[in-house]
Amino acid sequence: MNTLQEDYNTQREPLNISEYGRIIQDYVTHIQTLPSKEERTRWVSGLVEVMTTLNPNLKQQTDYEKVLWGYVHQISGFSLDVDAPFPLPTEEEKAEKPGQIGYFDSVIRFRFYGRNLQNMIEEAASIEDEELRQDLVDLIASFMYNSCKIWNNENLSNEVIAEHMKILSKGKLSPSAEELTVSADASKNFTPKPKNRNFGRKNNNKNKGRRNRRY
Repeated sequence: MNTLQEDYNTQREPLNISEYGRIIQDYVTHIQTLPSKEERTRWVSGLVEVMTTLNPNLKQQTDYEKVLWGYVHQISGFSLDVDAPFPLPTEEEKAEKPGQIGYFDSVIRFRFYGRNLQNMIEEAASIEDEELRQDLVDLIASFMYNSCKIWNNENLSNEVIAEHMKILSKGKLSPSAEELTVSADASKNFTPKPKNRNFGRKNNNKNKGRRNRRY
């Protein structure tokens, strides 16, 4: 009586890149057994086309072929000996952890305005053209008014906006309340119409099935 030899994935070698499955890894293992470097290179080139078909979204990247050659090299355990058209990644490069993302050290004075407003105020303070600077100051003042309206449900006066602008610019901008032209965003005052909830429509569900009702 013949005994069925079951082959479990747990008994196989682990996949180096699981997204491409066992077949691609076996294919790469076979390529490594080919004696000629030219032949291995040609086979890898064909494999890259197959992998592109399996993952067509990679084509959206400008260097997708370089990425796929790197994947093949990684699947081979970084031991692929071919004439690659791109520099192949090393195991050390793949193991290297990405750098830590830095955070801003400066504190946001008024959080409901956001950090971008502080950058806008610094830019406005550096403008030498008085007319252009005033136009930008008015835009910033309008943004401050609408931001406070959204987050705090509070209408800021021109005096308060001028004071906040002076604080955020560290005294570089000192507009008077009379100089500011603040315009509220009309879209914030727009009240949408209530959604149609089928009021007035005939309720066809009530009569559904009455025609076919049996007595």
